[in-house]
Amino acid sequence: MTMKHALALCIVGGALAACKKAPPPPEDKPPPVTASASQAAAPPAPPPPQEKVPTLMPEPFAPLKRSLTATVHVIDGAVLVAEGVRVGRVEGETVKWIGQVPDDNKDIGGTEIRAVWGSWPDGVDVYSSGKRGYGWRPTIFPLTGKGSRLAFGDDDGGGWFQGTARLGPTTIVASGSRKGRRRSVIRGPVRQFEPISAEQGGCKPEEVPKSQEPVPLALPYWWISATGAGTFMTIGNLCNRENALAVEVWDQEGASRIVELSGMVKPTGGVGAVPVPGKGDELWLSTSPVIHYKAGTFEALPPIGPRLQKLFVSPSGKLHALAGRGIFRFDEGRWTRIANLSYPLTFRSIGMDDAGTIWVRYAWPARLREVKNEPPEDACTTPFVYVGEMPLPQGASYTFRTTIDALTTFPALSEIRGIEYIEGGGQHFGIQVKDWAQADAVIAHIRANVPDASPERLCFAPTVPNAVEIKRE
Repeated sequence: MTMKHALALCIVGGALAACKKAPPPPEDKPPPVTASASQAAAPPAPPPPQEKVPTLMPEPFAPLKRSLTATVHVIDGAVLVAEGVRVGRVEGETVKWIGQVPDDNKDIGGTEIRAVWGSWPDGVDVYSSGKRGYGWRPTIFPLTGKGSRLAFGDDDGGGWFQGTARLGPTTIVASGSRKGRRRSVIRGPVRQFEPISAEQGGCKPEEVPKSQEPVPLALPYWWISATGAGTFMTIGNLCNRENALAVEVWDQEGASRIVELSGMVKPTGGVGAVPVPGKGDELWLSTSPVIHYKAGTFEALPPIGPRLQKLFVSPSGKLHALAGRGIFRFDEGRWTRIANLSYPLTFRSIGMDDAGTIWVRYAWPARLREVKNEPPEDACTTPFVYVGEMPLPQGASYTFRTTIDALTTFPALSEIRGIEYIEGGGQHFGIQVKDWAQADAVIAHIRANVPDASPERLCFAPTVPNAVEIKRE
């Protein structure tokens, strides 16, 4: 795992403008009933008709509007923002600044806050580094509560973050560098979680990198995490094998067990499977499909449909997902679409506060607000079939090339046009059509020929479209 990979997964992002009043938060329903792995492995059926849901778009948070360096982080329902080297809490329409990190990286461009996490109010930690240079001195700084500062890597080789775990009063931080992995307690009493070695785990000599820890691990991890009830776990590839996703679980201090998950999920081949802790003894992994851990058991949830971007948990403990242009909530064994974006956007962070408002970072911190007076669908003059963001997720069993090849047999090929465009913080691909009937026909054709794809129709016109040729050979 590289420094670039780790940072791509832990820094955050903010927004556009829309309306004034947020929709009321959806009522919580009973706790989710998870589907079995065998059910989750079945091909996703076309989604059932949904009741009309609100359309949301980002509204910049006024105090930080146009601040391209500001970030937003929702912790236990509290909304924290960072700008420069200081961190504050959102209170109404203002920011109350509560602390700052030392600015001691002037020789490498100054200090930049990359993430804020932990627990509110007594366990907030800030991840910062220099703005440039290979050895950028990544540092964890305890902003609230007692704790110790931790810098990892070195000026020659740098380092990267591999997650944090809160176990009661103890906070454990994992990091990696060219010298191997390291777990450090920065707050509270020391906790002992001895991992299974590569030899004990049955790894072959050729599967153990020479530059690893003094005692190589059976599960060289990408991430660490813990449930609210104190179950500690690491996530990685068993014996460094490709597409061998597994977790090492400590139900209590002492002996651990390794659980292989690769049979439940699509291959990732990278540093995916970001953990998202819940309340009690519960946690989710952002895989495809999402893996749910609860009270000692792992299960695969039913597929969402659109491509998963991010998972987040409401203050009451409900799992939510941003997928495609939809926001979904998981309850009663299924995903329910609770809102749409006007068109797909890429957010670097997303979370829900105590009032049920969803906060994001797009260009700057923003709240998602309902779009009022949205024109009816039958008045749309720009029908469009959205196919997905580029590049595709790791492990996808299709490509845009296979989608284009499938469309070469579409009966009205001369009437449609492939479009590649950059919008909403990402690069995307879709099909321009003449009307909604043709949009539905294109969607049905793609689903019949490319089962892993999740096209959907939008009223949308890309700002700078680039044509993609689709022709019969």
